Amino acid sequence: MTTPPPSNTPPWPTHHPRYTGVTNPLPPQRRRWLHTAADIALAVGLLVIDVIAPLIAFVFGLDAAGYMMFDPAADNSSVSLTRPFAYVAVVGGIVLVSAFLLFIARAIISSGVQVLAGLVLVLVAVIGIHDADRKAHPQPAPTSPSINPGALCRSGGDNSECGGS
Repeated sequence: MTTPPPSNTPPWPTHHPRYTGVTNPLPPQRRRWLHTAADIALAVGLLVIDVIAPLIAFVFGLDAAGYMMFDPAADNSSVSLTRPFAYVAVVGGIVLVSAFLLFIARAIISSGVQVLAGLVLVLVAVIGIHDADRKAHPQPAPTSPSINPGALCRSGGDNSECGGS
């Protein structure tokens, strides 16, 4: 014969079903890795997006900079490419943030591919911005030498061969 439970016991459990007390703590939770095939498929899909998104951002940047794509009579020589490349840099930054989130989600292959794609996008943007800025602000050609032209020596001999001495 079994003894009935005390009358003051609630009908529901008062503790977590997996926790049995101080002597038997909960087992540590382990996050599972993404299956390799799913990780590769995710990496390829994101890589396609990583190619399309910067192109769209570059076109929007060209539009914002005043570039007339479909007007054959438009003079686009004065349009700076700094803004379109800045848009590409923003897309590269978003790709790097997504790589971090993928790393946290344990999609290691996708994370690695995103890091490489993000770094390539940011590098292309930085080089493009530098080149566009260099073309927008060219260095003036020197008009005269920085030293006195009469002080230049002809053959490197004594002072009698130098002009102006």
